[in-house]
Amino acid sequence: MGDALEWGTASWLNTEFPWPIHAQPEDVELARFSTFRYGQNVLIEDAYLALGCSVDVRDLENPKFDLLNWYARCARRTLAGPAFELDVLDDEIEVLFEHRGAREAALLVSAAAVKQPTLTIQRNAATLRDFRRVVPDPVVVIVYVNGHPSRALLDSGSQADFISGRLAHQLRIKAKELEKPLPVQLAVQGSRSKVNYGCKVRFQYQDINEERYFDVLSVPNYDVILGTPFLNQHEVALGFNPVKVAIGSDRVVPFRGIQTRVIESRAADLFEDRLEAARQELRAYAAPICREASDAPFPPLRAINHTIPLKDPAKVYTWRPSRCLDAHRANWIEKKEAYFKSGCVRADPGGSLACGPDSDGNAGRKHG
Repeated sequence: MGDALEWGTASWLNTEFPWPIHAQPEDVELARFSTFRYGQNVLIEDAYLALGCSVDVRDLENPKFDLLNWYARCARRTLAGPAFELDVLDDEIEVLFEHRGAREAALLVSAAAVKQPTLTIQRNAATLRDFRRVVPDPVVVIVYVNGHPSRALLDSGSQADFISGRLAHQLRIKAKELEKPLPVQLAVQGSRSKVNYGCKVRFQYQDINEERYFDVLSVPNYDVILGTPFLNQHEVALGFNPVKVAIGSDRVVPFRGIQTRVIESRAADLFEDRLEAARQELRAYAAPICREASDAPFPPLRAINHTIPLKDPAKVYTWRPSRCLDAHRANWIEKKEAYFKSGCVRADPGGSLACGPDSDGNAGRKHG
């Protein structure tokens, strides 16, 4: 049957851009566009415009790629040659413009009938934008996660194995929330993220078939990122130009050597079993200064805390006996007992409280 991309490209172009009416060939079976596959490109030949161009296979596999408008722009750039003077071609210039204008008009009319696609703008600072630079693709392999094929990036610069949150959601993988989030520092300065979830999946690649742990991270371009833990535990050897991936061990090998480190979270550790012991220690330490006033060896604090000597000891001062509401009698009795315990209050025969020395000494102030 041939290559599907090659056949589909030619069929689409011939359907949307047929031979113009004034340029119909004698052979009605002669197609205007012919295509053939060459490596990662599909070469397109236009018999009407005598034009040839190539399109990348990855663009044709993209469902958002608009082949018709892409070819229209390519043809316009090719036909829009450098400007020249009329004196160079004399009378032949009119014939040339007439022929060339008919070609462009037919192409533009066909391109205008195609609906303009919705453009999606992506900002990626790591994507190279140079016109002539050629860079190799990263090492991407097909692995199986819970029996489903997935695109995995072999990244020797990653210190953890990650799985995309999108893939975990699609496969309904149960992720477990980490007790302490782990910070993720990318190679670009200022780019930071955190890993809050992790999961275990059935992982298969070549002869490897194991249950493996992955950190869940938002990975936009890949399903899985296999970092140094995977490469080290399975003794993986990578080769380039051409790409080679050799698995040294089908089983997990423990980390060996001095090139290992411990990644710790910056979050605080909470030890629930030690909190109550810490509270008891603080209570015992603060007990001497956190006592009730009645239990303290010093008198209770008052607004006036001194004796008032009287000039005339024989003079009688009238006073009104204390009266307390029944609702506050319990509080009053508690206060009275606290005054008695402090040692600076004595009971007066009349039933009131006297502040100061007893009856054998100086008189004191009475409290009603």
